Amino acid sequence: MEPFNLPTLDGLHLIAGLCEGAFLGADSLAGFPSLKTLPYTAQLGYHHVNVFQSDSRNKSMVLHINNVHEGRKTSDIANELISKRTFLDWPFLQEGKVVAVSDHLFKHELIKIAGVGETVVATPHGSDALREWQRKSQGIEERYSKKTGVITGPIEVLLHIRPLKGLKRTEDGALIKDYEGKDKEREQAVQMSVSGVSSEDPRYLEKDAPPLHEDFPKGSKVFFLGDHAYGVAAQVSDTTDTSLSVVLAFFPSERAETQKLTDVVLQRKDNRYHPAYQVAQMLGLTGLGVSKITSSFMVLTADGSKVNVGLSIKFEAKSMKVLDYSRRGERGWEFSDKAVQLLKDYKAKFPQIFKVLDQRGDAMTRAADVFRDSNPDASVKAVKAWLNTQGVRDFEPVSLFSDHLPKEIVTQLEQLEDSFRASKTPANIKKAIVKGIPRQAVLKPAHAVYRLQNQRFELGDRVIMVQDTGGVPLTAKGVVIGLNSNSMEVVWDNAFLSGSTLSGRCSDYRGSTVTFNSCLNLTNPQFIASMNPQRQQQPPAEPFKPRFGPHPVVTPRGGRPPQGGFRPAPSVNGVPVHILANPNRAPPPARNANGSYGGVVSGNKPEPEPVDPSTSRTNALRDSLNEGFPNRGRGTNGRGRPPQNPNTRGGFVPNAHRREGSNTDRPPQVPVNNGRGRGNFMPNGDRGGRGFAPRGFRGRGRGRGAGAPPAIYSGTATISADT
Repeated sequence: MEPFNLPTLDGLHLIAGLCEGAFLGADSLAGFPSLKTLPYTAQLGYHHVNVFQSDSRNKSMVLHINNVHEGRKTSDIANELISKRTFLDWPFLQEGKVVAVSDHLFKHELIKIAGVGETVVATPHGSDALREWQRKSQGIEERYSKKTGVITGPIEVLLHIRPLKGLKRTEDGALIKDYEGKDKEREQAVQMSVSGVSSEDPRYLEKDAPPLHEDFPKGSKVFFLGDHAYGVAAQVSDTTDTSLSVVLAFFPSERAETQKLTDVVLQRKDNRYHPAYQVAQMLGLTGLGVSKITSSFMVLTADGSKVNVGLSIKFEAKSMKVLDYSRRGERGWEFSDKAVQLLKDYKAKFPQIFKVLDQRGDAMTRAADVFRDSNPDASVKAVKAWLNTQGVRDFEPVSLFSDHLPKEIVTQLEQLEDSFRASKTPANIKKAIVKGIPRQAVLKPAHAVYRLQNQRFELGDRVIMVQDTGGVPLTAKGVVIGLNSNSMEVVWDNAFLSGSTLSGRCSDYRGSTVTFNSCLNLTNPQFIASMNPQRQQQPPAEPFKPRFGPHPVVTPRGGRPPQGGFRPAPSVNGVPVHILANPNRAPPPARNANGSYGGVVSGNKPEPEPVDPSTSRTNALRDSLNEGFPNRGRGTNGRGRPPQNPNTRGGFVPNAHRREGSNTDRPPQVPVNNGRGRGNFMPNGDRGGRGFAPRGFRGRGRGRGAGAPPAIYSGTATISADT
């Protein structure tokens, strides 16, 4: 071991600071936030910023944004910004594309008009859209002010922005930016958007199509997308400036194999499903009885052990169902013919259990209450043994929001795949050379994530792995046996090291869960490339988002698109279904005309409504006669919010507690009495109940904490008619 000696400066000296040429402020590299990307001013003052569920009592550094678009017409802003890129979430900038501009009257969008082309059209808001616009603009202003201490000023124009999702590869090999859809559209105040940055993010730079010899070098592994050999593995043999030559290697029997696998899935019987109330009528039970027996129904034996005598085909709390037996629809649980027949057999075999299903209460049912014979525990064991013979304990619970093939079908598919594999030998491989094909007729494994977007799948589809990353080997083939919202479950022809059993639904090392863009659908080809450029098949445009299970039928108000599983009710004769509002319900109170939250944006509580002094004494006497003291109630003293100053901007009060004739600031020492009493004793002020000063009427009986002594009235308390 040799000692390490620290290097010496040898006459040099250290320089404290950044290196020369460092990018700072608005010139910072992509990913580094900076406040200087927008013009602003800063001031220290009391603003009651709320970050950790409570208002700040000390001073905060508050930023005031200078609106560079102030005074401009909304139409001019729309013509300038629509279809242009912008950056939102200042100062942590994220790129997006402006698709619309709106104010409190109109929404400006780019619309294609026949004979004119694309032009910006202003559409007036409806009543619901107007309320929604006001809600969003006020929410943005409040969030910036209360959460971040940024005063945006009045928000008069909103930008509708679709965030950048990433890059997508076009048919000619170029990389272009891909933006989110309408469902992920966001609103941003025009003064909070950044039109451009000095440093671009190199990860999202658009690129032109590279030459064929660079993108597809000789010997590259690709997949052919032609009509007659769709999805066949190939190898590039030669390239020119405009076309490629590839060598295909395939088994002639592969197309027939796909059809045989599809036939096995099609033989699956379609079960009819019945709502729970119809099942109750079929069995002569109540809805409660059906709910109990189809879930877990525990029975307590004499030795204190719990035995589940329910069928366990629905799991409400876990959001799970049993394949081919139960599912949850829009109006509740539904049960198949197989489940109904099982319930009928169960009731005929053990009618005693069905007689106690309607008992209510939290107490667990005892075996002696169900079987009134000499040995009820033996009867419970007989029930458990009978359920095992019916295969109840082997049921497959799966998520409500997924669809799967039953285990017996998966077993048949595996056996068929094994027979295919046994019949294939290297001598059966056929090779063919295809020349003069365009670049869009082949799929490179690295391009799959870009090109296979929005591909659709169904249960039983034959797929081939086309990505060279992940645990599944390249060119492996399998069958889709399960569909989830963002992935699918596949049982593969061959076992591999990272494979699984998919929770016991397939053989060892044969199953895996993969994404939709990692496989090519061979049963339903959707990216067939024609040799004629004018006959190219258009790739699917709608994203594939399978969703199963219950869908709430109530749509959000304000014309917003359904989200989180919401979908509209089916139309009747082409007319959409609308939910009528209650005409007797009073409309919600209108907010201030200037779009503010009545002081909430600035951290202040709304001003109390004026109190009629003629009713104050009447209410105080009423509360005192009801054993409630008027000055001992449950309110709060408000902790002395500073009064609104009409000369301040956005309610910001820089020196709200400054003494007259003093040049120094001081924090608030004594709470301001705003007449809302729960809190400690306030000098020269009464502790009001839920009313307002003076002498807080409407006190609710016995209040909390110590306070001023109760009011004492001398003489006889009388309330005249004019009081």
